[in-house]
Amino acid sequence: MKRQLPLFAMLCVVATSGCTLPSGILRSRWAMDDPDYAAKYAEGAEKTDIRGKLKQAVDARFQNGSSGMFVSGGAYVRPDSQSGMGAIDVGVESYVTSYLTTRGSLTLFAGGGDLFTGLDLGMRLQSPSRLAPFAGAGTFAGYAREVVPADDDWIDNDEDGFIDEHGEDRERFSGFLLAVYPEVGTHFWWTPNIRLTGFGRYLVTTEGRDDDDWLIGGGVALFSK
Repeated sequence: MKRQLPLFAMLCVVATSGCTLPSGILRSRWAMDDPDYAAKYAEGAEKTDIRGKLKQAVDARFQNGSSGMFVSGGAYVRPDSQSGMGAIDVGVESYVTSYLTTRGSLTLFAGGGDLFTGLDLGMRLQSPSRLAPFAGAGTFAGYAREVVPADDDWIDNDEDGFIDEHGEDRERFSGFLLAVYPEVGTHFWWTPNIRLTGFGRYLVTTEGRDDDDWLIGGGVALFSK
């Protein structure tokens, strides 16, 4: 499962971008579909103005104030074990400034027989450029449920009119998971609205240091103003 989850984000990239090349691949004014960028670079730099061409090619400050939805997936690899966990996030992210974002998502952790569902909140500091390295921090809070046998509790758990039948089971709460993490990564703006992301996080959890995990993953986001 952990090998399949990162592919989820890659498939979303292909579907969302329509299998097209990144915008502006053959010109330095890459984001002319955005009104703010188009107004700023309406005339464009002269062909001999290399500095001006480079500025147009990397500038992503127009993203200030934009927000959107993202989906990401990754694999957790425990330093002391071959076992790991997969994760999927679906959430929203906003550019507070051109170089700072806040985000929140519904996150699922799966692996080792556990499924944690919870909320992930974080912030990222990045360069206001088309290819944008970033550093950030976040926190996750979630809970897990498990299925256990229930054929000896005098309760009709499956509501079929019979009590303690053979094979009857029930779900029960199995624990909380809290984690904080630093992260690093890189964004790339495929178009002025579609952003690709690769990241690495190190989760420090309430389960103890043996359960602290590296998460390596990627995602895609769709933004608008």
